Amino acid sequence: MPGRQKNYRRKEKKYKFRAFYYLSGWLVFIFFLSVISVKEFRRFEYRVKSNGSEPSLELEKTNAENEKSIAGFEFNDEPVFSVYMDSLLTNKSFSIPEMNGEGPQNVVDHGYFILSYNETMEQAQWVAYYLSGPELLVKKKRKGNFSEDPHIKTGSSHPEDFRFSGYDRGHLAPVLDFSYSDHAMKKSFYMSNISPQKPGFNRGIWKKLENQVRSWAKEYEMLLILTGPIFEMGETNSRIGKNDVGIPDYFFKIIFDIHPPEYKMITFLLKNEKSDVPLLEYAISVDSLEQFSGFDFFPLLPDSLENRIENNEKFEIWLE
Repeated sequence: MPGRQKNYRRKEKKYKFRAFYYLSGWLVFIFFLSVISVKEFRRFEYRVKSNGSEPSLELEKTNAENEKSIAGFEFNDEPVFSVYMDSLLTNKSFSIPEMNGEGPQNVVDHGYFILSYNETMEQAQWVAYYLSGPELLVKKKRKGNFSEDPHIKTGSSHPEDFRFSGYDRGHLAPVLDFSYSDHAMKKSFYMSNISPQKPGFNRGIWKKLENQVRSWAKEYEMLLILTGPIFEMGETNSRIGKNDVGIPDYFFKIIFDIHPPEYKMITFLLKNEKSDVPLLEYAISVDSLEQFSGFDFFPLLPDSLENRIENNEKFEIWLE
């Protein structure tokens, strides 16, 4: 009997130790999961699901100005630098470019994306949004009808402006990038997100680029996209419809891989016309696009990072 009791005690201690071991493992797992969840939540704050009203960006602008004051600081500590970048990336104002020689921008926050509306050309000057690879795995049926944007105080263009014009209603932020949400897809059909595109361009090289960007999002998990039209002749551009919607000469798309430590960008500038040229032939540096467009993209980036990735022309790393 005494020997049997010893065995019971040994087994009891063994099971207690094993239970403690498993419990400790689960606690560590839950801790790391919570850290990751908080980080992802902060990153997705950019796309807080709006309730249909026009959110204010005043707080984000104030924070952006505070962060801009230290943007030139050189960070030698990689973890500190990553934390700083994470705080920038969760600030909606981070993706707002500065415009040379222009007045205040008409920035509208649609929750899933933000844009600046160009009243003169009756379309967005740029559209910015995060593209999540995991979210692209959620496939919902395409939903949405082209409609005026109720958040443009001066009034946006109308779907009828494109009727019989010979131009497609071309998405700047494509509907398939929001296939995870019925609400987001419907918002992508606001005319503020639509530009006149030649059919051969919209259904050809532009569609090819959109597909490639979604492939990169699945590979790199999270991208920041900034896209828009460029008007080479300004106000003398050809117009369509009763609202005189301007016809862009070019379209650009910036793809920013925001995962540390190897932040990288690739930029495309495409003429609004049909093309069978390989996509990489249209790749340029962000600096080159800034010179061509008059925009200053990502002005809040720390100088050390901005100089490295905005001048980079080694686009092959995106195909490795």
